[in-house]
Amino acid sequence: MQNIFLDANICLDLLDSTRGNAKDTIEWYLQNLDNKEYLFYFSADFITTFYYILSERKKIENQKVVSAIESLSKEIKPIFITKQDYLNAIDDFNNNKFNDFEDLIILNSALNSNCNIFVTNDANLLKLKKFNKLDIINP
Repeated sequence: MQNIFLDANICLDLLDSTRGNAKDTIEWYLQNLDNKEYLFYFSADFITTFYYILSERKKIENQKVVSAIESLSKEIKPIFITKQDYLNAIDDFNNNKFNDFEDLIILNSALNSNCNIFVTNDANLLKLKKFNKLDIINP
């Protein structure tokens, strides 16, 4: 079983097909969605970001945004950040594992949720290629 964590930029591509990488992301996701060996996850922490970007910046009707997030959450399971994720991120940051504290929290959340693949379009994360046991890939 592959537990696949989708970064915020990947989920936003799925929610907003007008974004630059959206076409490739959507194509990748649809090719993998029905694979019974894959379970998909994202950080529940991203929900407020999705709502803000889609409703405030993209000016999409609030109800449509909430419905889209609800649909996404039915296919892709939200994972909640824990105190341990935060503490691990502090250790990793202080030990210079990676210089983006926010990303370290998300990476640790994915690890602690037994994910083994992290999908992102973030160039800095992609440079890592691996974070502990977590393979970092681009769709």
